[in-house]
Amino acid sequence: MYITPTFETGNPLVEFIFILFNGISEVPLVSSVVSGALILVGVLIASRRAAAMMVAGSLIGAGMGLLLGVPYHLITAGLLGYNSVLSAMALWSGPFTKTNGATLALSLFNAAMTVIIYLALDNVLGNMFQVGGGGYGVPSFTLGFCVATWMTLLAARYFGVDIFARSPAPEGAISAEGRYHDVVASGVTKLLPGSGNPDNSEDFHWTVWEFIKAGFTGVAQITFINNWKTGVFWVVGLTLSFSLVSGGIFNNAYTANWDPLSPLFLAGAMAFIGSLVGAIFAKLVKFPDSEIRSGLHGFNQALLMIALTAFLPLNLTTFVYALFATIVCTIIIVPAVKNFFGRWGLPGLTGPFNFAAFFFIWAAPYILSIPFGLGWGRP
Repeated sequence: MYITPTFETGNPLVEFIFILFNGISEVPLVSSVVSGALILVGVLIASRRAAAMMVAGSLIGAGMGLLLGVPYHLITAGLLGYNSVLSAMALWSGPFTKTNGATLALSLFNAAMTVIIYLALDNVLGNMFQVGGGGYGVPSFTLGFCVATWMTLLAARYFGVDIFARSPAPEGAISAEGRYHDVVASGVTKLLPGSGNPDNSEDFHWTVWEFIKAGFTGVAQITFINNWKTGVFWVVGLTLSFSLVSGGIFNNAYTANWDPLSPLFLAGAMAFIGSLVGAIFAKLVKFPDSEIRSGLHGFNQALLMIALTAFLPLNLTTFVYALFATIVCTIIIVPAVKNFFGRWGLPGLTGPFNFAAFFFIWAAPYILSIPFGLGWGRP
């Protein structure tokens, strides 16, 4: 029997811990104090600034939820925190803006604003076409973070404060507002002579170990961290993503058709597989090695594999379906989103994951004969 976890204990200190760490662990779609704590430790070993913004974002999202009167069980489960975690990290500890007082204030404001956008999107997408029952509702995932951050970055171009990180582009490189724009530490890509396509030739030898590191780094890049060791903490945390609910029972949303008492879960494996598949196919279609090694073709794919194996009943067919979606995301959706938003000088963020998840979840009932509705795959 599947038991819905509850995090309301009546103990303010315990509930504060739930709110903080569940807000972090919900970034990869899990409510688990264990996962949240390990993810935070992994981020901390890479960047104290990023860890501080992760904590701030989780608490700001929860605080806004309390002020707005959002049902308390949603707050303790971390659902008001995770978009704000990403929004806070993107604009101060992320690679898109300078680190100064202005971007700190902007990050905190962006985290608070994200809650409003998240609630609006979740209401629309969660109730889409449900008149008369049934419906096509899906979670809004991290779209609230994307919309809020895109809006903030566009608005900031009119500010009188210089907040944007710029690096000098080498001769023949794509401009910051150009076709394959991605404001990341991996650098700017040169063009092939006489072509609008990038020159991806690099003096680098790929090995199995390099692909494994790229896989872990892709998972860490969910929160803008270019560190494969951080990715290991993510994978371990997601593998141990159990929640202690009333009665001392361990359970997890990813155990559809599994024994809910199992202490080990597949979320970590799915995240790593998604990121690794992204790295492999990015290399096959000759995306820049620097981008692949820094995990930029892994984080959307990691989230997508988690989502499609969580909201659909997990079996061989749905696993292959999720792998196909991950490949499509890598070779079509990621470059398309980067191309589109790059025209305005914006990063793609987790937009490719959201768009791919929506379309493949909406298509699943026709392809896999799974009923429409939220909570698919949960008994």
